[in-house]
Amino acid sequence: MILCEECSSNLCGECDRILHLHRRTRHHHRTVFRQEQEAIKVDLHEGCGRTKLFWLLALADSTTLKAMLELRGENQRSRGSVAASTCRFCGAPAQPSLLSPAPVCQDSDCQEYSREACVRTHDCGHLCGGLKGEASCLPCLHGCANTPSLKQDADDMCMICFSEALSAAPAIQLECGHVFHAHCCRTVLTRRWPGPRITFTFSMCPICKVRISHGVLTELLSPISALFEDVRRKALMRLEYEGLHRAEAISTPGARYYNDPAAYAMDRYAYYVCFKCNKAYYGGEARCDVEAGLGDEYDPRELVCGACSDVSRAQMCPKHGTDFLEYKCRYCCSVAVFFCFGTTHFCNACHDDFQRVTNIPKTELPHCPAGPRAQQLEGEECPLHVQHPPTGEEFALGCGVCRNAHTF
Repeated sequence: MILCEECSSNLCGECDRILHLHRRTRHHHRTVFRQEQEAIKVDLHEGCGRTKLFWLLALADSTTLKAMLELRGENQRSRGSVAASTCRFCGAPAQPSLLSPAPVCQDSDCQEYSREACVRTHDCGHLCGGLKGEASCLPCLHGCANTPSLKQDADDMCMICFSEALSAAPAIQLECGHVFHAHCCRTVLTRRWPGPRITFTFSMCPICKVRISHGVLTELLSPISALFEDVRRKALMRLEYEGLHRAEAISTPGARYYNDPAAYAMDRYAYYVCFKCNKAYYGGEARCDVEAGLGDEYDPRELVCGACSDVSRAQMCPKHGTDFLEYKCRYCCSVAVFFCFGTTHFCNACHDDFQRVTNIPKTELPHCPAGPRAQQLEGEECPLHVQHPPTGEEFALGCGVCRNAHTF
């Protein structure tokens, strides 16, 4: 917006260019509104491009391919400042109360945020955007103080929900330095991984991929860390017994998993959480999980480890107990992942197509070697390298670790 003092008019950039092309008007004294000039910013924050105008905020994240446009009103422009007339979270009209000195509107979300939000005021006059009871307050998100550890500001979107600015809810700064809404972090850690296979991407910072760590999240992070160590231990043990602990992907300089056998093992093998004992159990290689195409729609009650679904009374391993007890899929030569109907073990692919495979007459089922979805494979060698009953019958493979130790 441009103010022409001689024309006494407010003009946009295009009108200013046209109206002042004439030689009689081109020398008019014109100025850009100061408030407009200070608000115009184009920058890149932690991989998120941002264009900030007096009335518009536009953001785009190239990693997640998410974008957002926000038309900013007068209330939103003053968000975060100490004002008695606007809500500290959404910018709607509000009044402070005895229970909440900082102004909060009657919206249910804002009321919920106010119950855990810090009410301290920074030296610059802005309210703290962190949580109540923290030993040290979250640095001012408005850039008023010299805070080199703070990589984001109040107008940045929370990169977890990507629907609200960081100032729109109480936020926390993780040990990696990045800031997110506290309730978004709790939601991600509570929901955990998508689909049946255990993955730990959800427990990493969305920006720098460092493990999430913060004092207020300790209760949620403790069982996740314990599960991570359990899966890591079992994956490394299986990798060693299969003779792959010196694979090229680990031993070759410059390779993706160079000197990191744990990451290689956890990416190579698929593990699931048993619904009955809550322990992680092996369910085949991860590539089989991908090929099966199993989505988020599954019944977690059907994810049962070999020990808890022992319908054929497999012998307990004297060395490893029941931790690595495995079953063969009833309809193919694959390691079973699901235990359904209290009687039947399925691999991922056969479980995804269970209505068809369970209706195939036993006499028409493929003989060994049988592929996923009850498909006949060529050749004579069984993918499991074991002698087993005909397809269509339950069979316990026994201890998976010892079985692989004998195989290799």
